[in-house]
Parts: sequence; structure tokens; C-alpha cells
Amino acid sequence: MPKKLQNTLTEYSFSKKDIIGVVDEPEEDYDLLTVIIIRLGKETEEKGIFDYLKGLFTGDIKRIQRYSHIEWSEPFQEEASKMTGFGDMIYERGIQQGIQQGMQQGMQQGMQQGIQQGRHEGMILGALMSGKTPEEVSKMLNLPLEEIKKIQEQQMTVNK
Repeated sequence: MPKKLQNTLTEYSFSKKDIIGVVDEPEEDYDLLTVIIIRLGKETEEKGIFDYLKGLFTGDIKRIQRYSHIEWSEPFQEEASKMTGFGDMIYERGIQQGIQQGMQQGMQQGMQQGIQQGRHEGMILGALMSGKTPEEVSKMLNLPLEEIKKIQEQQMTVNK
């Protein structure tokens, strides 16, 4: 961020502009909509709102304490010191969401692979059950003979 934008606070307000027709709406019904952009710098020379906000966003308890008139107990300070700042909180939430999506995608991919493997084994077993030898199935499906024999042995074990 350019240095001239650092440590600035800007408010953008909405105003009413009738495009088609005229709406008689009191200003107090829409003037509540505002956007405030806070641009913190790396360091703030001014001790005040930007210093306080930097403490909030980075989880710096000592910095926040300078501006609060609250007596913070030692246990609370200990717990609060383990807290992360606002940016870290958003980052952690993103990580959790990413993990959740990854697990869902992994499960779907695992299920698809399982279905494909089942079909693959089903074709081998079907060919074997129709009376073909493992060698014939190997040539027919273009698969290694060891794989055919392994599936044949597994099926014989299951049928016992």
C-alpha cells in the first residue's frame, strides 16, 4: 500500500438519486449506509485510533490495554495472549474451510476410484466365471496375469 494511504480512515456515504420516478423517502431511512475503510500502516506515529486498531487486528494485548480502562486479570491476559488477530482468524477460517472441501473432494474421488476398481474386478471375475482361463482373460483385457490370478484367488477365498 502506498505510504500516503497508510494510517488513513475514509468514510464513503450513500446518497439518493431518483433515476425513474420520484420516491419520497426520508434521508434517515437510507443515510445509515456507509462504508469506512481503515488503512493501517506498518507503524503509526500517532498514538490513538490507529495504534489501538493495530493492536486489535494483530492480537497485541499490551497495545490494546493502553487504550482500555478495564482491569484485565492475569488469567484473562494469559488466555488473550494466545488469541490471534483478526487477519489470523480469517486465515484460520479459510484453512478450516479448505480442509473441509479437500476432505469432501477426497471422499468423492475415493468413491469414484472404488467404483472403477469394482467394475475392473467385476469384468475379470465375469470373464473367469464364463470359463476363460486366467491367461485368456489377461490377453483379452490387456492386464498382467498376476493381477488376474490375484483376483481369482481372492474370489475363491470369499466363496469358501
